[in-house]
Amino acid sequence: MSNRQLRSALALSVIAAAALAPLTVFAAGPFHPAPTEAGVTYHPDHANTRTRGEVVAEFNQATKHRSWNTSMSRGAPWPVSSTETPKTREQVQAELAFAMKHPAWNAVSRGASWPAGMIESK
Repeated sequence: MSNRQLRSALALSVIAAAALAPLTVFAAGPFHPAPTEAGVTYHPDHANTRTRGEVVAEFNQATKHRSWNTSMSRGAPWPVSSTETPKTREQVQAELAFAMKHPAWNAVSRGASWPAGMIESK
């Protein structure tokens, strides 16, 4: 690659980054672009009420959790502590046997979604 081509590619990258940088700000704040006369919409529920120090403190506490490395390195969601009592192996096996008797089991095991009546709402 020649020096001129390298400079052209670098200049194009800088211009693209400068053009797209303001869009990332909209995603984090309460104002979002809109195709209206005002050009923006305001969503107060998207406004952050915590300070940077609070967020950093919460992050540092989370990184000290014993499953931080295993969960986050695999892209898994953060483990949530359950308030319910854990099920026994027998309870889980009984639920599985009940689900396998349902007529939709074969379709579900191939990737189809469960019928609405079988899904528990919490």
